[in-house]
Amino acid sequence: MKQVLIAALAIGAAVTSATARVGETQQEITARYGAGQLSDLQRQAGAETFIYRKENFQIEVVMSEGKSVWEIIQRQDGDRVITDDEIKDILNGYKDAGRTWFFDKRDKRWIRSGQPKYIAYRWPGHEDYLCIKDQAACEALEKKNKGSKGL
Repeated sequence: MKQVLIAALAIGAAVTSATARVGETQQEITARYGAGQLSDLQRQAGAETFIYRKENFQIEVVMSEGKSVWEIIQRQDGDRVITDDEIKDILNGYKDAGRTWFFDKRDKRWIRSGQPKYIAYRWPGHEDYLCIKDQAACEALEKKNKGSKGL
């Protein structure tokens, strides 16, 4: 029993440390992981996507105006999906200032209290990806890019 508890705590610590934080600057993320690589796949028009690797995770960080607005986390140790318990550990890293997460069963996503509004969800069709995003920042980017296409 003691070994199971120790293993669970170790996994929780690894998962929590394997994530950047939406809202962090490029410098904060680089300090956490080291230098990332600019990705060829840009997840959001008008933003840059960087790839970082930490422990058994790959983290894609979408940067806009110097801050992370969307992070996509994937395990790199086989076909294993990120479990609900691991997701809870990751989201615990965002509980600063009394903010909490609740699960919306209808939309199958987690929503963080307070502002800015963050949502977390498994990527549809790729349950092995966990996404965390600043919803308003991503919507503003989409709106900005739709407006600039018409010019």
